[in-house]
Amino acid sequence: MNSPLVAAIAQYAPLATTELNVEAMQPLVRQAADAGAQLVVFPEYSQAFSHGLGSSWSGRYEPLDGPFVQALSTMSSRHGGIVVVAGMLAKNREGEKPLNTLVAVGPSGLLASASKIHLYDAFGAGESRWVSQASPGEPALFRVGNQVFGMLACYDLRFPEVSRRLVEAGATTLIVPAQWVPGAHKVLHWESLLRARAIESQAFVLASGHPEPEGVGHSMILDPWGETLASLGGQGHAVTHATLEMDTVTEIRALNPLATVRRFSIAWDH
Repeated sequence: MNSPLVAAIAQYAPLATTELNVEAMQPLVRQAADAGAQLVVFPEYSQAFSHGLGSSWSGRYEPLDGPFVQALSTMSSRHGGIVVVAGMLAKNREGEKPLNTLVAVGPSGLLASASKIHLYDAFGAGESRWVSQASPGEPALFRVGNQVFGMLACYDLRFPEVSRRLVEAGATTLIVPAQWVPGAHKVLHWESLLRARAIESQAFVLASGHPEPEGVGHSMILDPWGETLASLGGQGHAVTHATLEMDTVTEIRALNPLATVRRFSIAWDH
């Protein structure tokens, strides 16, 4: 019998600077830890965010061992070693524009990082004006308890190959921090794609986004059947949690062995 793991999602509207976000995130981390969570997920761009983005915003990048990650590690230490996942602007060693990067941080520091592969140049937006597209490298996974976690950012959710690669590498839970921009059909797309990734990946999904008006909210925790374990509405900062049972992943993958009957492979376009 595998031990269950309690995971939390923190729906949160990031502020303009690292300092402001660190201060605002602390009580949400505490709330998750008090609920028994071993991991809490914050949205994309939790380290710095401005309406409309722009050059002043994109200049607020940090190295992966900078103040934001150090602050998350301190929060983890203060709250029983809870792993904190959040989005940030990371320094790009290969170019001037930063990378849209997700980090998983524990009491000893950075556990894993993953940068956004598909930038949000859609629906009239142009994310690539301000940040660099990441090359698809080896999946960056990390483990908490008996769950293996893989991370993907926002628009990457629309490309099932990203989730597929993470699962092929061993992920049993997918983490999706986002700033899912509001608009026609966008809540429908968000919820439908999250559910589809859970079902086809036979994995838990932890999805955390910006609330209205900058995002659609509706952060969710889904099980490998696509069923909702916990969810939030469209507005406001909030934390919710659910228990992830590894036995559920094992049972559904044995019942419906997609990995063994699949006849297509993925070839990355570098």
